Amino acid sequence: MTEEKKVNAKIITRLSTFLLLSLLFTFISFNLSNTKAEATTLRILAADALPKPITEIGKIFKEEHPGVIIYYDFLGAGVLKGDIEEGAPADMFLSANGKFQRELEKKGFLNSYKVFAYDYLAAATPFNNPAHVTEHNLIKKLMDKNVSLTTSSPHSDPAGDYTWAMFRKINKKYPGAFKIITGHADHLLDAALVMPILASGNTDLGILYTSQLLELKRKGAKINIIKIASKYNTHAKFTASILNQSKHKKLDKDFEKLLFSAKGKKILKRWGFTPAQ
Repeated sequence: MTEEKKVNAKIITRLSTFLLLSLLFTFISFNLSNTKAEATTLRILAADALPKPITEIGKIFKEEHPGVIIYYDFLGAGVLKGDIEEGAPADMFLSANGKFQRELEKKGFLNSYKVFAYDYLAAATPFNNPAHVTEHNLIKKLMDKNVSLTTSSPHSDPAGDYTWAMFRKINKKYPGAFKIITGHADHLLDAALVMPILASGNTDLGILYTSQLLELKRKGAKINIIKIASKYNTHAKFTASILNQSKHKKLDKDFEKLLFSAKGKKILKRWGFTPAQ
């Protein structure tokens, strides 16, 4: 082989090595980038009563954890529980009750859960109050088939379960009331669907969490909030759990810590919830 050919062969070999190393570096960088993206995405499934406080808490969390992306799914807790059971990717579950957490715990989806906030049900009417509902005649109006009533559904949404529990309490005082009330109530999949119907005045009476009704008023909805007597009302418990399938336990625990912190409690209180002590 001539000296010129030897030099050319060396140049070709070096170029080939350089190209191979460049491709290898690009491949490794791409995979590291993807791994990093996956490692910093936190998926939180939360009850539909929680968007405002949880996204506000999430904003603080992201400021404290640069590069972390939070994916939220706000729906009726019963629907979310079903999604978890069917294998939906998720790191944390924030439910509007303890029942769904216990059921998931029994099936091995989580090891424990904590109550982080409380809420109560309240009734509401459009501002002009066409059915003339008041705190004093609320039970009578609930039993009036000529008064349109909208609630969320039991089983699919804890707000619906709490509402049905309230109707059962009323039934103890007024036998037959449960059948009458549930017989004419229009119950939707979850409480979030009740909110626009109430805000638009397309129902005479709605039952929601107090926090949701306060949110509607803040958005400018013209509604009247009517307190429900404590002897009939239900103490709604909002619970948090870290799912066993999560690959980001450290991030989960940090988010949970913020949720229970003074900052988190202040935000929950501002949105109408009673923080757990």
